[in-house]
Amino acid sequence: MCTVIVAWQCLPEAPLVLAANRDELLGRPSDPPLLLTSEPPRWGGRDRLAGGTWLAVDPEGRIGAVTNRHPGGVFAAPDPSRRTRGKLPLDALAGSDTDALAWMESLRPSDFNPVNVLYASRQAAIWTSLDDEGGRVTAQLTPGIHVLTEQDLDDPADPKATRIRGQAQAALASAASLNDLVLRLREILRSHETADAGSPACIHADRHGTVSSATVVVTADGVRYEHAEGPPCVNAYKPIF
Repeated sequence: MCTVIVAWQCLPEAPLVLAANRDELLGRPSDPPLLLTSEPPRWGGRDRLAGGTWLAVDPEGRIGAVTNRHPGGVFAAPDPSRRTRGKLPLDALAGSDTDALAWMESLRPSDFNPVNVLYASRQAAIWTSLDDEGGRVTAQLTPGIHVLTEQDLDDPADPKATRIRGQAQAALASAASLNDLVLRLREILRSHETADAGSPACIHADRHGTVSSATVVVTADGVRYEHAEGPPCVNAYKPIF
């Protein structure tokens, strides 16, 4: 993913709401969400080149996600000898909330190309960044709205993250219901706004752009996972489960 909005412990009826766009090279092949593992069941899209995923959803109410990381806006060529980042979302779901924190704190920046890793459940939300210059940074999220792009979590130096976080906070404050909040977050993901010099949430470029979108709502007793194949400004969200 390249834009991830997390509303964590903001609503009593839905302790976790995630809305995210995936930005990628337009020619890179991938599969829409499918059953990635059956025991236990984990769902998500699949990258056909490396075989991994950018978002893994556990029907029990846990999410693992990654975004590519470009510290300071510098786009370095990936090192093909390093481990694929696409395994990280599923690895994040391998144990309990406590296990996820310990696992994140064990990750080594030298093993992966720069990456942001997110783990979220009803009771915990954790972010880790990995890159050679900054090393590993791990933080537990506080209740509220958070935004992850290709920089740090809620990075004040990232105009895109700052804009989207403000829009999401306004959406939360004005939403009449949980469903209304989801619709408002999707409108943010469909936006082409660039007035602050940051990139838009929904990107249309010659070689790179927003190739899919997803919303995941974790309530006290269930999970609703919906996916838009292609840019969400022109493609509908359809239920996965």
